[in-house]
Amino acid sequence: MALLNGTSTLSDQVYSAIRQDMLDGNMLPGAKVSLRSLATTYGTSMQPVREAVARLVADDALEVTPARTIQVPLLEQHLCDEVWSVRSLIEGEAAALFTLHAPDAAFDELHELTAASRHAQFHGSPAEHMRSIHNWAFFVSENCGSPLLASLIRTMRLRGAPMMALALHTPAETDPSFLQFTNQIMQEIVLALRTRDGSRVRDLRRVDVLSYQRYLYSRLGWTLKRAF
Repeated sequence: MALLNGTSTLSDQVYSAIRQDMLDGNMLPGAKVSLRSLATTYGTSMQPVREAVARLVADDALEVTPARTIQVPLLEQHLCDEVWSVRSLIEGEAAALFTLHAPDAAFDELHELTAASRHAQFHGSPAEHMRSIHNWAFFVSENCGSPLLASLIRTMRLRGAPMMALALHTPAETDPSFLQFTNQIMQEIVLALRTRDGSRVRDLRRVDVLSYQRYLYSRLGWTLKRAF
């Protein structure tokens, strides 16, 4: 996959490309990568890859093992619990702020993203499923008026993406009733956003995030031991 030229540095482009691969679920927990293989994949030299990987290690999205191997972290459940707890708080707040800062035109775009997410969840691949959900959340966070919240949400979603991918790739029966429920919640959020009811939006978004956590955990055979 050759990177496009642009105003960003090559290191920035490699960093963004690896992040997107992780967000799409193409790098499962425990997957090992090398600087050379990444350089080949992205059609670049070793130095920008080395710089990009260092940034991802600093983000806790990748780790360097004692044997100096680069790998996607194997998150234990208690760490996943923390990621989802933080996500429910900050994504709920971002959605509430969206009601204050987003222009009216953003609601139409969010409605389209909701429809795209529904189609991907029922008919798409795991990668399409994940990308549609991330796109929805990133659109809200990037229009909430808080760059700090937007950055935190990207970081938390990046850390949780490999576990999400593992759950979606785990053989399990599809639960259409849950998918119908979560899409209904997203539609309710859009309706509440249109009325700029920040308190209701915050509560609905937290329900959306935490119910999806339970769905993924059920696919992994995990039990949610603590309610946040």
